Amino acid sequence: MCSSMPRTAFADLDHVTEYLYALPRGGKSVGLARATALFRALDNPQDQVRTIHIAGTAGKGSISAFLSSILTAHGLRVGAHMSPHVRSILERFQINGQPISDAAFVEAVTSIAPSVARLGRSTMGTPTFFEVANAIAFHHFSSMSVDYSVIETGIGGLRDATNTISRTDKLAVIGRIGLDHTDLLGDTVAQVAHHKAGILPVGGHGIFLRPHQSSVHTALLDAARTRRCTFTEVGNHDAVTTVTPEGTVLHLDGADYPLGLPGHHQGNNAMLALRAAEHLSARDGWDLVPDAVHRGLSSASLPGRFQRHVVRGREVILDGAHNHIKFAALVDTFRAVHPEQRATWVLAMKGDKDPQGAIAAITPVAEHVVVTRIPEADTDPLAAWQLAEVARTAGLPVTSVDDPREALDIALEMSHGPVVVSGSFLLLSAIEDGIDALVRG
Repeated sequence: MCSSMPRTAFADLDHVTEYLYALPRGGKSVGLARATALFRALDNPQDQVRTIHIAGTAGKGSISAFLSSILTAHGLRVGAHMSPHVRSILERFQINGQPISDAAFVEAVTSIAPSVARLGRSTMGTPTFFEVANAIAFHHFSSMSVDYSVIETGIGGLRDATNTISRTDKLAVIGRIGLDHTDLLGDTVAQVAHHKAGILPVGGHGIFLRPHQSSVHTALLDAARTRRCTFTEVGNHDAVTTVTPEGTVLHLDGADYPLGLPGHHQGNNAMLALRAAEHLSARDGWDLVPDAVHRGLSSASLPGRFQRHVVRGREVILDGAHNHIKFAALVDTFRAVHPEQRATWVLAMKGDKDPQGAIAAITPVAEHVVVTRIPEADTDPLAAWQLAEVARTAGLPVTSVDDPREALDIALEMSHGPVVVSGSFLLLSAIEDGIDALVRG
């Protein structure tokens, strides 16, 4: 175990946050070697707790939220490592739906920092922000003796820092797969699927959403066979989901389950979570209680997923959609909740995203686009003029505003319907602060 730093090393939450944000956001590629070395120095906390490991291009956060909520409703102690956060970094480290406390967060980083510093002096280099965030989650959940930890991958799976979990009883859950992060995962969905399937445990069990593409299906089956991993396939059409302005209901196995997260796409995410809970209860010897399942699914929540506010009498929807799959799901949910309406969109994206796909998805329901910038982006943001040009080419009226809060203010003034803010979780964070200011004003 690493030696303890002086307790005065980090004075408060602000000091800790400053330290973490100064860490590299990529660095040279060393595969899993650096994360493995970091976690080994901490006595491998990633292997101290029974874990559900979740991958997918879209839906990881929702699956995690549904599953954590189901398990918590059964009286279990559940740690969840979620990303990204919207308002506070503490959101990333939760037990039974509650973020880590300031004091526990400072303690965790204080314990980990010496090992981070030692690795930084080695040939591997300083661990990245995500590697250290993983270490914080693993350390905290282990120290709190949770019954289960629910861990999302960052990017991909095969070479993701979370894939250092080596327990054979790890349960892998893989949601919808599509193109994203093509610079790292490959230009085809089969290549992306190969990375996602990398979380399947050797000799363990996996649950995945049956993909439409045969190449993706083959990649998943090949990985399971190679790893001697048994698996459960969940059909895309096994669940029927009804979405109305009053809410979202999953119809499955002869029962109706109101969902805390809205949208047709949430039906498959909730179904995957329920199948995972069924597997865990059968394997680990506890009873799955129908009333607890209903409570868990209906109380699941997640910041920045069709999150609704009322500002100046107008609805403002915050959604972190940033790739074509997520924009399509967002638009589908908007149409179900606001039939026959159009929205003013406040939009900003990172430079590695697909603006054409985003604009194509929102065009049918957009009356105006207010393009703004991403504050403090950890990768190069897409220039506002580029995003604005794509929107104009699609025939949408466009306004460009540098400040996100001003962008929201302008959108509220010009909109005849709801305002939707999307494109980046960093944008959502800034806009939520703006919403607070507008409500107070």
